[in-house]
Amino acid sequence: MKNFILFLFIVCFTNFSFSEYLFEKEFSNKKEISVNNVLINKNLIYFIKNEVKKEGIKITEDMEKNIIKRLIDLELIHQQAKKDGLTSNHNFLSKSELAFKELIYTTYLQNFIKKNKITKNEIKKAYENFKINFNELDYKASHILVSSKNEAVKIINNLKNGADFEESAKTNSIDDESKINGGDLGWFGAEDMVESFSKALKKLVVNEITSNPVQSQFGWHIIKLNQIKQRPAPLLNEKEEGIKLMLQKAKLKAHLDELRLIADIKQ
Repeated sequence: MKNFILFLFIVCFTNFSFSEYLFEKEFSNKKEISVNNVLINKNLIYFIKNEVKKEGIKITEDMEKNIIKRLIDLELIHQQAKKDGLTSNHNFLSKSELAFKELIYTTYLQNFIKKNKITKNEIKKAYENFKINFNELDYKASHILVSSKNEAVKIINNLKNGADFEESAKTNSIDDESKINGGDLGWFGAEDMVESFSKALKKLVVNEITSNPVQSQFGWHIIKLNQIKQRPAPLLNEKEEGIKLMLQKAKLKAHLDELRLIADIKQ
């Protein structure tokens, strides 16, 4: 709906070929507005104005005139489309019915959420359950990044024969940021790395080095796992909005499931 209103005003404030005098007269006299004897529904004007006010935009006299201009345009096109047979076209009718039902669906669910608000106790209970089941890990690792697989294999063989990982990183890595620290990447979550890197990392034990090069879009990695630690659960205020949304979705799903259960559905 917001996108519709935004579109409406983008069009409203462009130049029109209608007579300014005609609209000023209609506006000042507050007469009924009609197009080819079809009245413009004043409720549409009030509705649009209220939607705009919700966005914090002040309604000016010029803006109200432009709203009327736009509604006249819509009515003109509606009448012409009807003459051309568009409004009786099967595809148009299907699209119109679907859009109408989607609007009802969205509006109904919004009203349902308003009537079935998530309480602080529900959020707190869900957070406690989340905290009990939270089991995320953080990793401290180092890597040597090179541009070819053959070069990576050669470095891995040197490491197996006693070469120092930090010195090898400083000498060979093309990752300028980490090579100065001997390839140290610091602490991070597995989800912070590309998939191939994370997948290889999770298979390692502390102080182990990947036995095969790991490819990513950046090149070829030799990875060493230095430490693993349990990540502390996020605080309630960090998760509150996400938990609230999850609970809202759960309530909506339960309501829809209930409606399905009591409905006579034949397929």
